[in-house]
Amino acid sequence: MLVAATAEGTLRMLDARSPISYQHELKISPYAAGLVRCLAVGCQGNWVAAGHSSGMLSLVDIRTGMLLSSWKGHEGEVLQLGEWTSPGGSQHLISSSLDQTVSVWSPEDSGKFKFNLRGWSEPVHCMGLCGGELVTATTGNRIGVHTSLGSTASFTSTKLRSDTIRGVLTAMAVLPLNRMLLLGSDTGSITLLS
Repeated sequence: MLVAATAEGTLRMLDARSPISYQHELKISPYAAGLVRCLAVGCQGNWVAAGHSSGMLSLVDIRTGMLLSSWKGHEGEVLQLGEWTSPGGSQHLISSSLDQTVSVWSPEDSGKFKFNLRGWSEPVHCMGLCGGELVTATTGNRIGVHTSLGSTASFTSTKLRSDTIRGVLTAMAVLPLNRMLLLGSDTGSITLLS
């Protein structure tokens, strides 16, 4: 199954074997929350979270189609969502925003706020998890690493040199096997970074 967001504020569940039609359509917000900017699906496929241009976050139970929660998570638009399951089995929803915050929420408690991760001075628009570390990229071509997902996690960052990537970093994938990053820029260049 694929999950796609529409401009009308709904999620469509698409069967990958038959991409022309969709199986379900779920309403993700009871009121105008703005355009859906990003989605994250829980690791067990039970829920999907949507980040909106208004800073709202919505959490939907995929099995029942019920809206579990909708809340104002950020003052700026939500740029990225991610899901992380701790070694103990607890699920976490991570959101980044144009307001320069990265927040951690509990989807098991209808999106209850847990804490903000610290360290950024620019909006984070790319995120990836590698083991227990959160790797991020900002609009200013900075790569950051949180050593864990906790309110006291240590944070390091480095600015990418112009000879490493040309243009503005727009996409990032973490390759955990080799501990490398695959970076894409607005100029169309792709860079493999170790």
